[in-house]
Amino acid sequence: MSNMSLQSSVVRAGIELVKAGLIARTWGNVSCRIDEESFWITPSGRDYLTLKPSEIVKVSIKDLSYTGSIKPSSEKGIHAAVYERFSDVNFVIHTHQASASVVSALGLDRITLSEDHPLFSNQIICAAYALPGTQRLKRHVVEALEKTEGSAIILKHHGAVCFGRDYESAFNSAYSLEQVCSDFIQERKSAMTGDAHHEEQHQNQHQKQPLKQQQKASQQKQADSMHLIEMVKETKGGCVLLNQEEDIVRYACQKNALKPFLDDFAQIIGIEVKVVKAEETAVLKALKNASAVFIENLGALCWGKDESEAKAVQMVLNKNCKAYFGAVLFEHIKPINLVESLLMRWVYLKKYSKLSGGKI
Repeated sequence: MSNMSLQSSVVRAGIELVKAGLIARTWGNVSCRIDEESFWITPSGRDYLTLKPSEIVKVSIKDLSYTGSIKPSSEKGIHAAVYERFSDVNFVIHTHQASASVVSALGLDRITLSEDHPLFSNQIICAAYALPGTQRLKRHVVEALEKTEGSAIILKHHGAVCFGRDYESAFNSAYSLEQVCSDFIQERKSAMTGDAHHEEQHQNQHQKQPLKQQQKASQQKQADSMHLIEMVKETKGGCVLLNQEEDIVRYACQKNALKPFLDDFAQIIGIEVKVVKAEETAVLKALKNASAVFIENLGALCWGKDESEAKAVQMVLNKNCKAYFGAVLFEHIKPINLVESLLMRWVYLKKYSKLSGGKI
């Protein structure tokens, strides 16, 4: 296969990742092997939907040096580690897919499968946490790759690395990993019969409220949300979206701010998302240092410089809420520490947002 064909396959993979919901905007990265010495990889901070084959970067497996003026993905070391470890692997994708990301926040060193899987054998290894793009993260990935017998590993508080002999097998690994992780979480939920009973009681109590009372309360909440959306637009500009996904509304009923359980939350949203009353002053104050805010018992407002960025905030917030409730389910409520969260936020605001014209 020619270099242009290989570069085009990387571009095509990036588009498929976005459309399949395995990544948002420029998160994640894709590469394919050229030979025993080098590989093509997606550049840093570029939108996959507008990426061109000529922008794909050639990187050395041995020393990570690269050709040309375009900077390769900061996770190039992870890809090189896979190619060094497995001579028959020719395609690697690093994703931030939802269910695998939830598993990444559970504090597990591996998840054991109930039966052997054709792609993962009997377990999926979770690499120890380290800040993205660092040598420490690469070392943890190497350690995980040495233990795995499958075609994917999970990166704690981050996402997943999936690989295969070609484009199709790498994507098959990513889709299969998502299903396996989803089943793993669902099995835990099913086992927690007490929590399920409690949730059922809560729903039954809500249903006992008179229908007219429910409708009136719902109408008032929607009116409040529309007012707040217009107020934020007028004050901050950009785009504001009301997020009322199930896990978002569920978290909006709590009192404590949501902390980062995943790297991309700390980067694009901030070090915490507060839960506030539906009041203008409280909402604007919460949005000073974050891209989202929970409105008590209603949902969350997600802000971005444009609609694409607001949707990315929405997607990441959904995922982090799922990670939080997954951590609760597995009794491991341990977010990323404050210092590392602050550092990632700073790097995002000062570096990656500039690389993509304000879009990571």
